[in-house]
Amino acid sequence: MGCESHVIVTGGTDLMLDQAEQRLRELESLWSRFLANSDITRANQAAGLPVRVHEDTLAVVLRSIEAWKQTNGLFDITVLPALVNHGYTHSATTASAAPRVSQQIIGVSGSVHVDVAHATLCVPAGGAIDLGGIGKGFAADLVVEELIESGARGALVNVGGDICVMGDPYDNDESWVIGIEDPGAAPDHVARIALSQGGIATSGTTIRRWTSPSGENAHHLIDPSTALPATTTLLTATVIAGDTATAEAFATAAMMSDGPTAIALLEHVGLAGLMVAIDLSVYRTTNLEAFSA
Repeated sequence: MGCESHVIVTGGTDLMLDQAEQRLRELESLWSRFLANSDITRANQAAGLPVRVHEDTLAVVLRSIEAWKQTNGLFDITVLPALVNHGYTHSATTASAAPRVSQQIIGVSGSVHVDVAHATLCVPAGGAIDLGGIGKGFAADLVVEELIESGARGALVNVGGDICVMGDPYDNDESWVIGIEDPGAAPDHVARIALSQGGIATSGTTIRRWTSPSGENAHHLIDPSTALPATTTLLTATVIAGDTATAEAFATAAMMSDGPTAIALLEHVGLAGLMVAIDLSVYRTTNLEAFSA
């Protein structure tokens, strides 16, 4: 998933930490587009044909399709061909090249077919998928739930800034306290969030940036309506939701626009969030105050 991950367990064991690490590595092996044998790579290379995949892959792709619907297409896992065309062809962590993607069609999340009964995934012909951020959020959700089911009193899983929390934090406090980094003065925080259960995710253009093959500045957030890196006026968008996959999908969707538009989107669906603009202006939803630490 191209990032560092952190796991905190309260009222648990070292074995739980080992199992959480193993589980995250397993999900990485299933979902990374940079691995030749991952479910995602195999499905992309067989675009137009059903491919048998792991049940976790079926679940995350179904959740991605639902996120596409929830955001009216602003979040879309089928923008990978555009991402590759703009030069994101190598892993940000290992610098290894991803298996080749020759497809050219984007915006076809509605045509991705998941057959749960037969455990198959079919990427539409001419298209290719990349789970990107929602893979991180969904992984955090899965691992936290599994830690609690294993007997932990509380758990926090942070996958590259997509954070899920559940149960009791340290010292039986009521909430986990999470800082939102200020992109203009890192590592300082622009806000501190108290979260008892749920997910928080941040999307932005400050980390994954490069020069495209045409010599232009590019980043990894592709606008599905243009097939170009989004011309957003935001540096980062942070969203709080009942689960981290939802928070990640709407954080990505928020990055397709400006501060006021992103805030309106979140308030329309009842989510809380915070946006930092290029000029370092900060925009907050009216319900964010309820999460202030």
